[in-house]
Formats: sequence, structure tokens, C-alpha cells
Amino acid sequence: MQAVSPIAELATPAVPPQIEEPEILVLASRKEVFDLEAEYAELYASLPDPNVYFSPEFVYSWLVSLGRPHEPRFITCRIGGRLAGVWPFFECKLRMLGTSLLPVGAHAADLFDPIGTPESMEPMVRGLLALNRSYAFTWVLLVSRAFAQGVLQPQMAATRSRCILRQRTPRFVVELKKFADFQGYMETVFGPKTRQGLRRKYRKLAELGSAEFLSLDKPQDIASWLPAVVDLDARSPKGQRGDGIFHKARTRAFYQLLLENMASKGRARLGILAIDGRLAAYEIGFTGQGSYCMHNMAYDPEFGECSPGRLLMLDAVERLMAEGFAAYDFMQNDQEFKRQMSTSESWLWDLIVFPKTLRGFLIHRAVKWTRAWQKWRKGSEGKTGSLERNDPGLSSAN
Repeated sequence: MQAVSPIAELATPAVPPQIEEPEILVLASRKEVFDLEAEYAELYASLPDPNVYFSPEFVYSWLVSLGRPHEPRFITCRIGGRLAGVWPFFECKLRMLGTSLLPVGAHAADLFDPIGTPESMEPMVRGLLALNRSYAFTWVLLVSRAFAQGVLQPQMAATRSRCILRQRTPRFVVELKKFADFQGYMETVFGPKTRQGLRRKYRKLAELGSAEFLSLDKPQDIASWLPAVVDLDARSPKGQRGDGIFHKARTRAFYQLLLENMASKGRARLGILAIDGRLAAYEIGFTGQGSYCMHNMAYDPEFGECSPGRLLMLDAVERLMAEGFAAYDFMQNDQEFKRQMSTSESWLWDLIVFPKTLRGFLIHRAVKWTRAWQKWRKGSEGKTGSLERNDPGLSSAN
């Protein structure tokens, strides 16, 4: 055998590694979507910090309850045959305008960033633009600033898409790891007068009876309190306005199923403040990889002078800090209590994409004119998110 010199080996051009091209597929039937569930769950578990509102438990709970009347359209990305990304949407039929696309969980979720590896994000956005050609428009209601600026803005500019991409609502976060302990958080975030006011609230609470703060994360424990939660939700100020998440039978069934499924995977928490065994306030939150998303809260107006909602949130902050969580996320909407309790502010964005058709052009113009008119009428009031859940009525700590 003829020997090959080292110089000859160095001169041989290296074969570049084969790059796997992303493959975008749209799942357009319920059978395809439900067949994907196990693979979806495997992908979700492999990611460092996926969007908890697109966890398999949230998505499939929605599909079998609130989503039953709608046709799913899941944008999936495969690289080398393996599932690398999922962005779940559904068809929504609107009078006069035709059929649009909305993300799964619209009007129930607080964040709609897709699930996937970094390599899958841009291909899925291009897949959405291609799918959008068949619809009146696509509305991605709330996405993180990182996704909006890092992925959506460049893609919309590169493809010259007809769209509205805008900051939608502030997002306030308590950065838990900035503090050595809960006392440090209290002294940094609240002034002396506010801390004194909070101490009065705790004393007033003790005068009313035996106060108990609970944080429940097991399905059976959450289920045992749900009847009281539903009853309180109806009596709360939000419930009286018809804004409670348990107000309608359909949404009540969805949240009961959702809490059971999320808790089975350790992704749901139910905070409870009870006085002599009677529910005074509750808080529902969802946990990700080190972060906690405060989803909803309600309180009994009979205990309103004690600010039970605020005290329950502070209890959650203290517990999460002790457990090593990185963030308590208030999610959407600009409310004074969120500004007061948080340590950082970001923004949630939204995206509306219109097809490059005459109908798309007309709807685009109509949306822009409508927004301009609303902004002129409301002025500074038009700051809240599209899925607004109203202020839980927390009274001032002072």
C-alpha cells in the first residue's frame, strides 16, 4: 500500500459538514395535532426556558375545551427529521372579515412566543407568513420583547410584509435573585411609609381571625379548594363585573381541566389566603424553568380593607425567593401595584400580519384608521393588553 505523506493529507480539502435544512410543515387536522403530543412534550422538556403558556398541558387543555369549535393550524419545524419547533394557531371566523389565524389560547394565555430551538424560530416565522396568504389576517397577540425585536422585526423587514408590529403593554417583573432575602426585597422596593402600612394590614388581618397562607401545587390539593375559588371569583369585584375567569361555564371547565393538567406536571400553583378557614383571596400562577407567571387573582371584598391580594402576592414572592426562583412575572398590563412591587420593566409586543392581497390591504388600512381613532379618543388610557384581566382591586398599602 502506497503511503500518503502528511503534507498530502493536509492538502486534501476537508468535506464540509452537511447542514440540515429546516422543514416547515403545517398540521391542519386534529388527528395530526394529537398525534404530535408526545413528541411535543419531549421537545418542551428539552428546552432551557420555554413559554409556559405553550406547554403541552396548556395547549391540549385548550384544544379539548375552549378550542373544540375551532380548526387547529400548528406550524412545526423539523431539522434532521426531529421536531425542533411548534407554533400552535387556530382558525377564527369573523363576520364580514372572513377567517383569521389566532394563537392557541387567545383570551386565556398571556404569552405567545413559539416553542423551539433558536434555529427553528426564523423558519417558523416564514412558515407563518406563507400560511397567512390564505387568511384575512393573523394576529399574534402578546410576544416577548426579545422575540419581537430579535426575530419578528428582522423577518418582517426582510420579507417586506404588510404588518403592524408594536409595543402593546408593559410587563413588570420582580427579579428575585437580586436580593439576599425577603427582608432585603421589602426594604429596597417599599419605602418606610408603605412598609408601615403593610404591617397595619397584617395586624388587621390577625384581628379578623386565624390567617393561613397556603401554596398548593398538587392536583388533589388544588381540586379541594376549587369550589371555594369559583365561589369567591363570583363574589369578587371582577366577578361582579362579569370579568372573572370562572364566570362562564366554558371558561370554568377550561380552567378546572388546565389546573389539573398543569399541576400534574408541577407547572401550576394555587395561592390561598384563608381566615378561619374562609377563603379571602386566591392567586393562580404557572411555573417555568425558574420563573413564575402570575396569571390571575381575586379577593373577597369583605376583607378588602386588609388588602388580601397584595399580602398574598407578597407571600408568593417570599416563597419563590426561598425556593430559588429567578423571577416573579406580573405579565401583561400597566397597573400601579405592579409598578410598586416590581424591580424591572419590559414590554410585551403584538403582531398583526396581512396578506398581500386587495382584501389584506383594505383590512390593514381599516385597522390602522381604527387604532388611530381609538388612540385619539382614549389618549393615555389605551395602554393595556389585548387580553386584559382587570385590576384585582388591591387597595393601597398606605
